[in-house]
Amino acid sequence: MTIWMPAMLAGASLFALASSVQAQTTDQSAVPAAADEVALGEIVVTARRKSESLQDIPQSLTAITSDTLQKLNIQRFEDVSAVTPGLSLTTAASGFSTTASVRGVTFQSESSASPTLAFYLNDAPVEATTLFQSLFDVGQIEVLRGPQGTVRGISAPSGAITVTTRRPNLSEYGGYINATITDLQGRNVNGAVNVPVIKDVLGLRVAALIDNSDFDGVRSLNNPLRPKQTTSAIRTSLSFEPNDSFNLYVSYLNMDRALESFAQVSGPGAGYNGPAIAPDQRLSVNDELSHVHQHFDVVTAQIDSRLWGQRLSYVGAYAKQKTLSRENVDRGNVISDFELFNYSYVPQERTSHEIRLSSEAAPGRFLDYTVGGFYQWIATDTDIVQPRLFSGFFGDPRTPSPFTANPRFVSPLNIFSPVRSQEISLFGSLTAHFGENTEFTAGGRQIFARVVRTSTNTFLPGGFTAVPATALGGSCGALASSYPGYCDQPVSGLAGVPGRLHVNEQPFIYNLSLSHRFSRDFMVYANHGTSWRYGPAVIGITNGFNPNAADPSLRQPDPVLTGLSSLRAETSRSYEVGFKSTLLDGRARLNVALFRQTFNNLIIRTEPVRYLSYDGRSLSPTTFNFTTQVPAVIEGFDIDTALQITPDWNVTAAVSYADGQIENGLVPCNGVIPAGQRILMCQTNGSASRDPYWSATVTSEYVRPLHDNVDGFVRGLFTYYPENTRRSVAQVIDSYNLLNLYAGLRSDDGAWEVALFAKNAFKTEETLSRDAVAYTVSGNTLPGTSGYFGTTFTPRREVGVNVRYAFGSR
Repeated sequence: MTIWMPAMLAGASLFALASSVQAQTTDQSAVPAAADEVALGEIVVTARRKSESLQDIPQSLTAITSDTLQKLNIQRFEDVSAVTPGLSLTTAASGFSTTASVRGVTFQSESSASPTLAFYLNDAPVEATTLFQSLFDVGQIEVLRGPQGTVRGISAPSGAITVTTRRPNLSEYGGYINATITDLQGRNVNGAVNVPVIKDVLGLRVAALIDNSDFDGVRSLNNPLRPKQTTSAIRTSLSFEPNDSFNLYVSYLNMDRALESFAQVSGPGAGYNGPAIAPDQRLSVNDELSHVHQHFDVVTAQIDSRLWGQRLSYVGAYAKQKTLSRENVDRGNVISDFELFNYSYVPQERTSHEIRLSSEAAPGRFLDYTVGGFYQWIATDTDIVQPRLFSGFFGDPRTPSPFTANPRFVSPLNIFSPVRSQEISLFGSLTAHFGENTEFTAGGRQIFARVVRTSTNTFLPGGFTAVPATALGGSCGALASSYPGYCDQPVSGLAGVPGRLHVNEQPFIYNLSLSHRFSRDFMVYANHGTSWRYGPAVIGITNGFNPNAADPSLRQPDPVLTGLSSLRAETSRSYEVGFKSTLLDGRARLNVALFRQTFNNLIIRTEPVRYLSYDGRSLSPTTFNFTTQVPAVIEGFDIDTALQITPDWNVTAAVSYADGQIENGLVPCNGVIPAGQRILMCQTNGSASRDPYWSATVTSEYVRPLHDNVDGFVRGLFTYYPENTRRSVAQVIDSYNLLNLYAGLRSDDGAWEVALFAKNAFKTEETLSRDAVAYTVSGNTLPGTSGYFGTTFTPRREVGVNVRYAFGSR
């Protein structure tokens, strides 16, 4: 790969660091007289629920402005990770499977736990899948690192991501339209119109999106159809401000997403189900597409009022979402010419309300305060129908064959799991100002959490299993017989014991923060915080029993599987120290943070593990991704730098390192299951994350006037990932980097822009993940495995053009 562009960007970043050091020892007379003209622009954030400069916040965070989103053509939420080192955001074709990681802890939505990262839309907590969609008309995204929830929303151990949409302009008409076309079937058009209904009092903003693509481009050897993804959305926002002391902002989002895709695989295959496939071929062996359809309705509301030096605020949200999917179960094409699908319907309804009273900032005041209350209610109904294969499906049980499929011996397993969760919490904080340069903040939140989950696994009527006639007294009686010596016994009724989890917990979390500003441009700080997450109930584990079983171990549910079905609460403690500095008369910044976090009962999800499922009739080897708990310690650092080299050239660079290690944890694992047990547990000191120890990003832009009111520009986004040994024991992901390049023309006032871009410009190709176990079909013993492994790969090179036109308030 050509390295001139990464070298240039990295060199500029090193120059920024070197200049920072030099500035501490160079006489101020060496600073150019016109330094103010080339200073970095101020970034205003709302991490502490008030507008402040990024350099005044005593914690590690990254802010991605609307300008950055536009310049780098960031159209999907997952792409935010490209400009935020240490952050990993991925979503699967299932639609409701999201993975988010920061500071060394990986969260997957299938774990049934609350996220390690909290997600907010206009300051209201939302489901992760609400944000893992196409981005449009966004004002700013902030990634906050470290425990959150003391005075904001919900408790989260690793951090929070807040997305703020653009508000109506009350005084000026305006709008924009933005269109992108790429060589990978990408078509994205979004825009907005702003109308001051009553000038300076009432404003309306309507934004819309149409986004089409071929998703990940994975094609099937057994189906000529192409994958495709379509998203359409409209957001209507209203802002009412009758005077300087009152503001109301309400936003309504209506979004639809439809996806058809194939599951990417790699591996040698099993000979009968397809050829050997390399990861870079981006191929599948599915016979049919998987489908998912999602619909979202989200209303958020914010009220701010000021009276007598106090501030009374309200943040509320109401959201409904529905996910309907048909997922191809036979990803490795174990069963040729016969299709098996999981069908799921997951509706969710949630509402939240938060009210807070706080003091308005005033010079010379010794104490500032915030007090408030929070309420959240979530109702989720998970309804899944999975095909389970029984003895006889692969032909005569004495000589099973993957070339035979008898649908008589398939029984649909219905898993129904409604969950109702409620949280009420009271919070408050005090900030003491010791002079103008030192402040100490202590905050706490008392949480009253209640979670009720029930789960029922039921085999639907219509399926059969082939049992030896000898087990039924030597004769099938009234039962049919499909194979000599075997009887077709009906399979229906409960599979396992109906589960019920009722959690009532009252944890208390807190945060302490001390900061001191040695000068206007240099601040040091130290933070200590705690977090809590309730222990989830995990659905999908078949842990039945039969009081009359000949084997004593089958007369009761397996205690290990019972423990893996209902987990305990997770707690953590975090310590962070750092500094924030502005250098070279505002032309550069250097921010550094070091942290350590210890976990009790860290909730993690394993790689696929084989266990013996028991439905009260027979034991069946089944593969499952378990959720379990381990003690863990995470240590690391974050570095953020920026330099305005000239008025026309700027560079930013950031690196994040996190080493999360499990400390003598006991986790489900693959291997020989001891007699009398249904699962193997192994002790481990492995990683708490699947991401590399560190990652780094460098961005740069150079702008040059070309003609009256017309500027030319070039931009670059370089992201580096080192070698990763933490995906699984058997897999090492080599180091790799991704480079996005942009070039074009724009008006000097930003009213229009035309840009050509190439994402992954040098076509970097690297396997990002590979399952530890070859695909099977869950539910019963198979004649063999597929020889194929679930695989993900680096994004394809994508070349496109972006055109944007804006007018008025934009």
